[in-house]
Amino acid sequence: MSSMNFSKRKRHPRQNQVERVAIPDCGKTGTRLRAETSLNSAYTSGASVPARAAWQLLRHLNIQALPIDPGEIAAQLGIPLWEREFGGGYDGCLMRVGTAWGILLNSAIQSDARKNFTIAHELGHYHLERDTAQSCSLAESPHQGVYRYHEQRANQFAAELLMPTPIFVADASALPVVGLPAIVQLADRYGTSLTSTGLHYTRLSDFNCAIVFSENRHIKYFAYSSQFREHSDCYLVKGQLLHPGSYAFRLSSAKAASGREAIDTLEGEVPLQAWCQVTPMDYQQELPMLKRLKPEQPLCSAPTSSLSQNYHLYEHSIRLSRTNQIVSFLQIPS
Repeated sequence: MSSMNFSKRKRHPRQNQVERVAIPDCGKTGTRLRAETSLNSAYTSGASVPARAAWQLLRHLNIQALPIDPGEIAAQLGIPLWEREFGGGYDGCLMRVGTAWGILLNSAIQSDARKNFTIAHELGHYHLERDTAQSCSLAESPHQGVYRYHEQRANQFAAELLMPTPIFVADASALPVVGLPAIVQLADRYGTSLTSTGLHYTRLSDFNCAIVFSENRHIKYFAYSSQFREHSDCYLVKGQLLHPGSYAFRLSSAKAASGREAIDTLEGEVPLQAWCQVTPMDYQQELPMLKRLKPEQPLCSAPTSSLSQNYHLYEHSIRLSRTNQIVSFLQIPS
């Protein structure tokens, strides 16, 4: 379809394509995600400054083909790219020498999707901050408030440059699937990582949904739709330990617990408390039962407490084989 640090980027985990494997079915009707999707249509009037800047650049350069190549955009702007390996956990850096600009990439990056997002991110710094930004210093602290503000804006610019919302919404709405299957297809179409595509997709969704990336049985980062944000009884906490009742927890421990080949994907209904706000008493009451479940036993066949019997959400979790990271798409029924 046609489309119309201050200066450095912190490294994020590499993402893989999702392996297609059999998915256990709990036999429930009406629990799978809807085949049609309705993404937020308010993007045009409420677009952020970084989004409008990215769209303006695409129009100015008359870029119409997907996937969008940020390296080619940099070349058209006269911004050279260099690569060398450097530490500090950073993927890229916007360099300034006098009035000349360049982008330095970490040569250790192997993923093309990750490299493209890094270039787009640094172009965001260039377009949004070039009147005030200096050449980046890899010794800058990533915990400074001003630093985080500029990094967030550069990330917004990068997402909209590679996945412009007006086009992304149309493509997502045309797919016959939603959730992780849709995210995988969109990532392939836009040449973006599963992470950046999943975050963008979820934030635009009209569903009551969230996407969670976990590692070592802890929530690493997440994004959610506006409906999910407004759900007063359900919120996520960065660094929180995964609940044993979640499929994500069982994916993270299936191989170690069973001694067999690791399960790659699980989906179905889970108690709301497996992800959402839980009182200490509720958690302690359910924990012994949840720990007795076998890795292959569907959660919807397990007994639940009285509080969780009538409140469920739909979870689809996959394990990324190279990073052993768990990606979970959650939807609370209407």
